[in-house]
Amino acid sequence: MSRTKQDTVRIWHPLIRVIHWWLVAAFVANYFLLEAGSQIHQWVGYSAVTAIVIRIIWGFFGKGYGSFRQVDLTREAFEEHLTHLKQRNIPAQSGHNPVGWLMIFVVIVLFVALGITGFMMEEIDAFFGNATLELIHEWLAHSLYVAALIHIFAVLTVGWIGRIQLIRPMLTGKRQSKG
Repeated sequence: MSRTKQDTVRIWHPLIRVIHWWLVAAFVANYFLLEAGSQIHQWVGYSAVTAIVIRIIWGFFGKGYGSFRQVDLTREAFEEHLTHLKQRNIPAQSGHNPVGWLMIFVVIVLFVALGITGFMMEEIDAFFGNATLELIHEWLAHSLYVAALIHIFAVLTVGWIGRIQLIRPMLTGKRQSKG
């Protein structure tokens, strides 16, 4: 935890925030706005996979709450998080909770799988066809949409129950301290 002022705690590195919003924009563009299979859809998809690769590298070599060294998926970590929720008091200096880390890994896997299936649909020999790949790609996109909805619901719910700012730090990098 590093203090930037007496009343704020630095949580998210700028790279983590840029990647988060880059992925949000790429998903919204490809899922809701762009024609499936179009050139721009492909490039937006490649940019999302690039962001995921950068995120994975940062996870292994970066510092702070975005580092994979911070991952704690033990039973004790889940119990501690539930205790904080029951007390309606999540520490201001915390990064991802165990459930948040699980969601990160789900999102990484889904984006990578979308990138692989998208690439394969464009590069596989037309002789074999790609209807199955298209179906898999479509279901992966739908799964990512569901994961995004769960993520948004969880952020709003945990922020409210735990009395902690979760959205502002992903915009500014900082959270108001609690004391």
